[in-house]
Amino acid sequence: MLDIFKDCELNGIEYWLVIRLYIAASIPVILSSYYLIRKKVSLSVALTLISAFLITAFGWELWLTYGLAGGLPVDQRRSAMLTCAIPVNLNWFLNSLGDVLVVWIGLFLVKFFYRNKKSPFLKWKWGAFVIFMMWFIIQNIYVEAFFYNLQLGSNGDLSWAPLHPLGSWINPTIFKIADRSITLQSQTSWILMTPIIYLISIYFNTREHHAKVSLRSSTKD
Repeated sequence: MLDIFKDCELNGIEYWLVIRLYIAASIPVILSSYYLIRKKVSLSVALTLISAFLITAFGWELWLTYGLAGGLPVDQRRSAMLTCAIPVNLNWFLNSLGDVLVVWIGLFLVKFFYRNKKSPFLKWKWGAFVIFMMWFIIQNIYVEAFFYNLQLGSNGDLSWAPLHPLGSWINPTIFKIADRSITLQSQTSWILMTPIIYLISIYFNTREHHAKVSLRSSTKD
């Protein structure tokens, strides 16, 4: 195991969880730095990703980390070894960066499927919405079943949050994977994030497009 985690006494499953989280949180930082250095930054994408970080942080990550509204803080829902490797005050930040990566991949997928078509980021297209929705839900099912199954806790342990509006009060198990419950509360955040992220991306892309059109017009004049 890496020396930085040797004092935490992680078991194999916990170690793999920690490594995946730090990698997922690092990728947006590394890619952003790369694009900034290469001066290939898309303003609309950058603003969408910054918005995604803020929305996920204030929409549920801070609430779940600290148990702000009726739930247990994250250090009471997981082992002391995991808290050693992922300190409580860093937990929400790392998870929000991981959420940014999810959104970034979603933007890429939509752009890829529409590569030979008119941009889906200037006007609402249901096909693009479905791509976002499918990706967000599929990845979150994986996260709930195989990533954070060690710290989700029992029903009632997770805090209410703005993007978990039903909280744990109305939180049925939708289905199970490998005896691990997929619950409504955990899935609600990304269901709500789908139209939010799509509308934000349309807003920023439309503004950028209009700015470019205006610049070309003024240059010609």
